[in-house]
Amino acid sequence: MNYTASFAILVGCFLFITFEGPCQGLAFDYIIKKDSTRISGTIVRSFDFNKTTSITFVDRSGTKSEFGPKDILGFRLSNGRTFQSRFLPDSDRKEPVFFQLILRGRVSLLSYNSRFFVENEKEFLEITNAPSYREINGNVVMTRRKKYIRVLHYMLYGPCGLQLQEKIAKTQFTEVSLINVIMAYHDCGQYNFELLVEDIPAFRTSWVGAIGVSAFQSFATTEPSEIRHRTENVISPFVSIGFKLDQMRRMPRFSIDLALGYSRISNEIQAELDTHNHLYTATQKFVTSTVATPVYVNYMLFRTSESEYYVGAGANFRFNSSRTTSSIIDFRHKRELVEVELFERPIYTYSPLQFSPALKVGSHFRYKQKWGIISEFQVEYTDNGYGLSFGLGQETFNQLIASFTLGFRL
Repeated sequence: MNYTASFAILVGCFLFITFEGPCQGLAFDYIIKKDSTRISGTIVRSFDFNKTTSITFVDRSGTKSEFGPKDILGFRLSNGRTFQSRFLPDSDRKEPVFFQLILRGRVSLLSYNSRFFVENEKEFLEITNAPSYREINGNVVMTRRKKYIRVLHYMLYGPCGLQLQEKIAKTQFTEVSLINVIMAYHDCGQYNFELLVEDIPAFRTSWVGAIGVSAFQSFATTEPSEIRHRTENVISPFVSIGFKLDQMRRMPRFSIDLALGYSRISNEIQAELDTHNHLYTATQKFVTSTVATPVYVNYMLFRTSESEYYVGAGANFRFNSSRTTSSIIDFRHKRELVEVELFERPIYTYSPLQFSPALKVGSHFRYKQKWGIISEFQVEYTDNGYGLSFGLGQETFNQLIASFTLGFRL
């Protein structure tokens, strides 16, 4: 079997899956014009609308338009995310920006560019994680209470605010914690409110099962290499199962992959060591089993309506075990015509635990659906992947490992 051709075919499958994309579909979104009229259509998706300075809108007739915060009152996506055009409080900026409306009620919670804001009937204030200061005996000292706690006490003032003092004091500077305390305020006073991110999870966790192949290339740690050798199998198939954490609401470009893989391969090494007076030749047959635990942090490069493309960096931890089935060393004296010695002794050594920094590029087809297809091309580099030792020669070899995987996300 031509393993190089097989690996090339699999790489070709990766490229086909990556760049063969489906037609884009339309979602139901709308914009709110200056005269408060709503126009339905499609808003071209961005990774994070919380930082966007403009949107691209396609109406039902197919006309594409660009709108900034000064052009419209706001817009709403099909998943419920709502944005308003507002001016930043206490800012010298002369143009409005798009705020995401997280909770709307007697006291509303908004965000812009990873900053949080609260609004009631009279005031619109930013809440920050900066420390608070107070004057004691003429000296300004920093207190343990954060500034956002003071703002929450002020904005949630009233009978319910007094009842919620302890809950407010324990509020963390996170979206979930801020939502919880403001919801508790509305529940206490029986005020109506609308949570606009209720159907948008903070992240998605999915199971991923995959199959793939790895190709190994060896490099001697010292050059020139004294031991010449050839490995019969440099291609190893594997299976893996793991999970993918993606679609993070606060970090939409990032995702995390963690998997557990297994491979088993029968192999044979033929080696030769030529010294001044002696010639060593050796053959060892063995079976290697490997359990791998790759961990990656991915960054989204770009996205279409049905596919997304990313790069990742991480590490692979390989737990190896090997069983020798046969091993023989042929030892010859060059100056003696008939003197030959045979030894049954293994020459192949390996590390039971290997750490490999790794990079990858991948595509995720049907990323918005309940199940998807994932294809990836990965590269790892391993120091001291294995060693050969016989006669007076002993060498270690580093390995470059290239892998292709095809998986299904559920």
